[in-house]
Amino acid sequence: MAFIRVVLTSAMLVFAACSQADIQQIGPPATPVVIADSFAYPVGKTRFLTQAKDAKDEWYNALDFGEDNHLGEDWNKNSGGNTDCGEAVYSAANGIITYAKDAGPGWGNVVMIEHTMPDGRRLQSLYAHLQEIAKTTGEVRLREQIGKVGNANGRYLCHLHFEIRDESCPSWDMVFIGYSPVRTGWLDPSDLIDSRR
Repeated sequence: MAFIRVVLTSAMLVFAACSQADIQQIGPPATPVVIADSFAYPVGKTRFLTQAKDAKDEWYNALDFGEDNHLGEDWNKNSGGNTDCGEAVYSAANGIITYAKDAGPGWGNVVMIEHTMPDGRRLQSLYAHLQEIAKTTGEVRLREQIGKVGNANGRYLCHLHFEIRDESCPSWDMVFIGYSPVRTGWLDPSDLIDSRR
């Protein structure tokens, strides 16, 4: 009996000596944070595009952020029409897919990716009107293919609608509106990309 008391007392002393940090480490590991330390355009064979319709690359920004209250950018191939249907769409930065499905009329297939910046801020990129989605969950890397350019199930000529939002966006984690005179929480995608290549 004395032996059992000694063992129990020893066990209690060991347990009491454990710090709170030691106990917390026993739980499941934290989800790793993927840092978005660089950005690139989500279309084209190279990550270095220009917004202009020029001979430098095959793509241009057909409807810019803020133009006609647009909350994103519409990317098309220089050749026009539906020539960009089925072209690859890439993640603009390292991140985690938070949404990937058909969002209904006007949007078609949509992918949203959350990006954690080196300073801890979170941004979200949205890729809409996709012909198909190539990846629906998990971590993605800069320029990893996530889908193909589409036309929102026949609603428009093929193009990529591309947005970048910050955490103040009222539509964070939602597919809601593509046009608004109030742009709080939406960022100019090309300006952000050009400043963080």
